[in-house]
Amino acid sequence: MKLLRRTLAFVLAAGVAGPALAQSGEAAWPTARPIKMIVPFAAGGGTDLVARTLAEKLGTALGQTIIVDNKPGASGVIAMEAAAKSPADGYTLVLGSASTVVVNPAVLPDLPYDPVNGFEHLGDVGSASVVLVAHPDFPAKDLRDVIAMAKAKPGELNYGTWGNGSTGHMCAEMVRAATGVQMTHVPYKGAALVLNDIAAGHIKLGFADVQSVVPMAKSGKVKVVASCARRSLNFPDVPGYVEQGVPFDFVWRYDLMVPAKTPQPIVARLHAELMTVLAMPEIKARWTEFGMTASTISPADLKAQTGRDVEALTKLARDAGVRP
Repeated sequence: MKLLRRTLAFVLAAGVAGPALAQSGEAAWPTARPIKMIVPFAAGGGTDLVARTLAEKLGTALGQTIIVDNKPGASGVIAMEAAAKSPADGYTLVLGSASTVVVNPAVLPDLPYDPVNGFEHLGDVGSASVVLVAHPDFPAKDLRDVIAMAKAKPGELNYGTWGNGSTGHMCAEMVRAATGVQMTHVPYKGAALVLNDIAAGHIKLGFADVQSVVPMAKSGKVKVVASCARRSLNFPDVPGYVEQGVPFDFVWRYDLMVPAKTPQPIVARLHAELMTVLAMPEIKARWTEFGMTASTISPADLKAQTGRDVEALTKLARDAGVRP
């Protein structure tokens, strides 16, 4: 009988201690160890630059070091899967992009991570534009002209992007879905290669991220004829898709996320500190250089928006037969 009472007392004590320890762990966050921010692309690229700028300021706000961990490869799948399978304890962040959070689930079968429910979405770090550019002597001055030319000669107008299933490719498919025009896709291995060939006159049209386009547009080597889907900060005089008859409104953005089931107090703190960082004048100035604007959308609303974006692009990719 005494043994039974001692056993029961131990079980009850353990039951009380478990939640207490869990709460203690949450309370101790983030002092236990440095936080890791996984980046799905190589060091030196646009996503990496955003991540390192953000990691420095957010780390200071949290009073903890944030280490950037680049995990490139497989269109970002390696990094996103690693992040999704990390402990949900607030010590692993991942900087998702339109490519890894919205486009991948739309075009890749058997994706080993769920971009909507596999993460808690902390905030829209910044959104930028993909733009349609042309050689300076190309006769089209805007997207309407491009559509008219494509309708006049179906399939004869070529355009470049940085790969099958890329965000640039999806921008072109938005035009096809809205207007029925047929253009020929020429996939490259990078946006810089697309721009170089346009500047050299080897191809007349192409899509590229706005950060890559700015220096070439300023030097007059290429011209910007449309912004997908909203106007770009860098090219405010160039209309977006909706203004030119393509009713597809989509924001190409970076999302900061943590694994699903991360405790809500940690999610709330990260979101609050992120909003503080994004409101800093120096961050706003830096984001303007990147052609980006940040949003104050809540984690719940951002998660819901991501779900809608995935659904819309999945339908677009399925209808177009897009596969990387």
